Amino acid sequence: MSSINIFHLANIKLPMAKNRLLLVFVGINLMFTGIDVALAHSINDYVPVYEWIPIIYFPFGALSCIIVGLQSQPKKWTALIHIALMLVGIIVGLLGTAFHGYAVLNPEGYLTWAWVVFGSPILAPMAFAGISLLGLYAVTEEINNEPGMLKVPGLGTFKAPISRDRHFLWLVGLGFAASTITSIIDHAQYGYTFYKMIPIIFGLFASSVVIYLAVSKEWTKGDENVFIWTMISAVVIGVLGFGFHLESDLAGTGVFSLERILAFAPVLAPLLFSDLGMLGLLVVAEEKN
Repeated sequence: MSSINIFHLANIKLPMAKNRLLLVFVGINLMFTGIDVALAHSINDYVPVYEWIPIIYFPFGALSCIIVGLQSQPKKWTALIHIALMLVGIIVGLLGTAFHGYAVLNPEGYLTWAWVVFGSPILAPMAFAGISLLGLYAVTEEINNEPGMLKVPGLGTFKAPISRDRHFLWLVGLGFAASTITSIIDHAQYGYTFYKMIPIIFGLFASSVVIYLAVSKEWTKGDENVFIWTMISAVVIGVLGFGFHLESDLAGTGVFSLERILAFAPVLAPLLFSDLGMLGLLVVAEEKN
């Protein structure tokens, strides 16, 4: 068991050390992201062939995170394999973004709003890159209480320009920003309603809150309170969005249909807000000795 303190406002007991829990968290995220991609690519029967790349990759990346997370002290060879797989995940995300970007070009070879809205989700592959970056940082340790002095298992010690926690905050903030842009694009398909504006407005606010903490030299009690309640709100909004998307996909029939899930509201997409909210709370938590 391990205990963490979130801004001296909440004390929480964890089943394992914070670093290890982060790795397991990343592994679970890679698994669900991979399943979501497998479902989405099934629309095209996995054609062209490079649509198999993220599907082949995600079990290895997810398993690596979980195996390393379950070890009290990662062995050198497992840590090096994990680092290599996370770097591959970043490349997979960047390649996927390039493929999706190319897929939404219109026949004249340039971007138009209609093609972006109804084409391949242009930012979706970046989830692999973002999650893999989390997995890469999660295996490091900040040593000697020196912000940015990172110990990388099997490779040595490196000096980063900002602290490890601020790296995590940047990833959470950019995750909210990417989710908000994706929400703007997806909800444009059938027009914006009051409910569809909630994740857009909240996403912009959450991105601002997290990035503000990432760049601020010092945090006030007010900053900390706003951050905590924003992350808790993100969890709630994600669950509510999941309910709305599920209701839309059921279409009043009470029967699950893979075709409706793929063609209408992506049922797992809103849970990314919940995911980012939990991650945000975890990364700012201080582990108690």
